[in-house]
Amino acid sequence: MKIVIFDGDCAFCNHSVLFILKRDKKKQLLVCPSQSEEGKALIEKYGITTRPEDSLLFIEDNKVHDYSSAALHIAKYLNGFYPLLFVFGIAVPPFIRNGVYRWIAKRRKKIIKGNTCSFELAKEFNDRQYAG
Repeated sequence: MKIVIFDGDCAFCNHSVLFILKRDKKKQLLVCPSQSEEGKALIEKYGITTRPEDSLLFIEDNKVHDYSSAALHIAKYLNGFYPLLFVFGIAVPPFIRNGVYRWIAKRRKKIIKGNTCSFELAKEFNDRQYAG
């Protein structure tokens, strides 16, 4: 099972999830807002201590990835050149990758303004939501 847990109250995060789903042509990934009952249950089940407001989370074969590692592991399942991001990105030391990730995360609300939940607007992906 491959599940992306994201901050459902963040417009940047919602746009990121739509980006992922549009490029996951094989429909291998499920998504789950961290604020949902299912999201809370996953966080508890896996003992996740990273705050979902601070990082995208990715559960892949019962292993939890966060920060840049989550993004890179997700890239493996996307069409096009995105899997190459994993190949080359994973070679970069985590303290550098995570530093860049955190820099972007701090500014995410300025990058995409508003709190419109674009994910909720994308009815075409309702079948891709994790339902427990």
